[in-house]
Amino acid sequence: MSSLSQQLENLVLEMPGVVAVFASGPLIARGALELTSGSASRVEVSGGDNDAYPDRIVVSVGLDAAAQAPVTATAIASGIRAALPEGALTEIVVRISSVTGLP
Repeated sequence: MSSLSQQLENLVLEMPGVVAVFASGPLIARGALELTSGSASRVEVSGGDNDAYPDRIVVSVGLDAAAQAPVTATAIASGIRAALPEGALTEIVVRISSVTGLP
């Protein structure tokens, strides 16, 4: 797993309302990647210079029911953007994959 990928996973998990980070790709593709590269990241960092100027970052999250999905997704994207070097033109995709229910 790249250091940027791990850093972003930790950053996203610390965001208010986020209860989980899920693998962004299909399970079979993720398994093949883990076997060939040793990567077990749940945040997809691809293209470009992966640790400095990646072309694309995809994160899939689970949210608490009290979190406002659009606001939280925007906060996640802004946090990721702030973690990148100034001038990075990275596409950032935030997917809301689940919302936990209230007890």
